[in-house]
Amino acid sequence: MTSAGEYEIRIADDDDDARVVDAGAREKRGETTASELRATRGRVGGTAAVVGARAEKFWREFGWREASGALGDLGTFLPLLVGMSIECGVDAGTTIVFTGLYNVLTAFLYEIPMPVQPMKTIAAVALGESPLNVNEIMVAGLFVSSIVLVLGTTRLMDTFNKVTPLAVVQGMQVGLGLLLARKGFLLAVYTSSDASVVRGMFGTDGLLVTIVAMCAVMYVCSPEYPAIRDERGELEADGERRKRMRHYIPMALILVVLGITMAMTKDGALSGLKFGPATPKILSASWSEAKRGIVNAGVPQLPLTTLNSVISVCALSKELFPDFPASPSSVATSVGMMNIVGCWVGAMPSCHGAGGLAAQYAFGARGGGSIVFLGLCKLALGLLFGSSLTKLLEHFPKTILGVMLFSSSLELIGMGLKTKPGWHQHQKYLVMVTAAVTIATKSTAIGFAAGIGTHILMEVQRRLEVGPSAEGGQR
Repeated sequence: MTSAGEYEIRIADDDDDARVVDAGAREKRGETTASELRATRGRVGGTAAVVGARAEKFWREFGWREASGALGDLGTFLPLLVGMSIECGVDAGTTIVFTGLYNVLTAFLYEIPMPVQPMKTIAAVALGESPLNVNEIMVAGLFVSSIVLVLGTTRLMDTFNKVTPLAVVQGMQVGLGLLLARKGFLLAVYTSSDASVVRGMFGTDGLLVTIVAMCAVMYVCSPEYPAIRDERGELEADGERRKRMRHYIPMALILVVLGITMAMTKDGALSGLKFGPATPKILSASWSEAKRGIVNAGVPQLPLTTLNSVISVCALSKELFPDFPASPSSVATSVGMMNIVGCWVGAMPSCHGAGGLAAQYAFGARGGGSIVFLGLCKLALGLLFGSSLTKLLEHFPKTILGVMLFSSSLELIGMGLKTKPGWHQHQKYLVMVTAAVTIATKSTAIGFAAGIGTHILMEVQRRLEVGPSAEGGQR
């Protein structure tokens, strides 16, 4: 996780995208800058050469920290995958294989740790009081992806992004981050979703595991204190070295390995494992199933996909990776293409998301190599064990999943709270209104509507009190 001080030097001026980059440090770490990449693209010709150059770059920059960051978003992915597999019949093996392919392709497309997540609203509706069947879930995913694909290919998504105030986007990030933090805390501390039953102290799903895992994550991922200087004003080498070392501990990787080990010790966790990939099932939904899936899950998912999976994740990518910002149209096209293919054969509806990008960044992911690693792991497991992995994943300790989800959500909250140069109280107020409504309603769509409405009212107020010739609020 990166400290607040490091955030402040990423972008010197949001209007002209002036950036302050420590080139010496990047060269020492072996990272490739945008100018270096353009030079590489000029020297090589053809798609194969570009893919080869990026693969070489990923391999050169890959390390334990990247491997750890790749697993940072499992706190969201695993519970929804297991739940939809057990309760709704979604094929876990097919989903793991296809999301693995999505991971590899998006890594080469964006060169940043772009996440692949379940469509959360569809998952929430599918696991609700009136569960959806597989056909209804897949139709909902196809409906959302078709609309988002049109917005992406026509570049209407870029237009939508330009007219959306940045303060509203950041307010959604804060609200969504706090909702994810609450979900992670409940998962780690309670056995019931209404926080009525606290976990016991011992066992793989006991509070002791939660406390130890939380302390370890907070120690490794917490921001750094100002550098220690000696009497001559020079940095103390030992203190600086210790400070850097803890950020290179692959905490997410350690937690996932520990969680799988704990899961394997539970009765029956390994008995269901079988060799061989799952057989994809072609979608064959009836009209009534299509209607129920679109109305109950597709329509509510659409604003979340548009706002969080496209607009918000692009804004966050610009903050975290200013040399490789993702464009809204390309992300929308990516989401659409993934599901137009995957949902037809039974893969869980997937998207990108700001929470997943923040989670992977928080645990150490800095390049596409981390996501290639995750994708290859998924492909290997999916082809080797198929849907039989569900039984093992079902026993993964919820204490560890909850801690990972809680910790990763802090990155998203922190980015949402970051102010831009020249921002005044109006922009901060807009962030607070959007975040508060998002949390109160548990809906990014309603939070977005409240933020846009407040923005319009403040523009009217500005024109009445200051005059139309005054400088408008920043985006």
